[in-house]
Amino acid sequence: MTEKKRRNWKLIIGFFGSLLLILSTFIYIRYYYAYSEGTRVGILYKFSKKGAIFKTCEGEMMLPGIKFRQQNSGISSNMFMFSVADEELSDTLMHSQGMEVEVHYIQYNAALPWRGDAYENQEGQYVVDRLVRIKNNNPNGYGL
Repeated sequence: MTEKKRRNWKLIIGFFGSLLLILSTFIYIRYYYAYSEGTRVGILYKFSKKGAIFKTCEGEMMLPGIKFRQQNSGISSNMFMFSVADEELSDTLMHSQGMEVEVHYIQYNAALPWRGDAYENQEGQYVVDRLVRIKNNNPNGYGL
């Protein structure tokens, strides 16, 4: 192999290696990097297992306060929609509907279908990874 061909191969390998590194970094930051994490407290309003190909556990919590809609200036409740990956945690949350709970969540920049739903009115994807506490374990109280 001549020196020119060797140099061309090094350039081609360097280009594709750099392209692979940039693409890998983008995919990691977009789908796997934990953008934020924290806790939320609210009444567990709905919890279900759904999905056509990937069955995921999805929940909705009603948070304290109200939210004003931008478009038609109506008032609505403040909802927190999330996914749960852990089967044991999802069983606990399934039996905690109507109770006031505190959960720990991780927010990712973008949704992956096997991690849960992508909700259009939220930025990124929220995945609940643990139950911090059940504040109101009165099954008939619905947080009241």
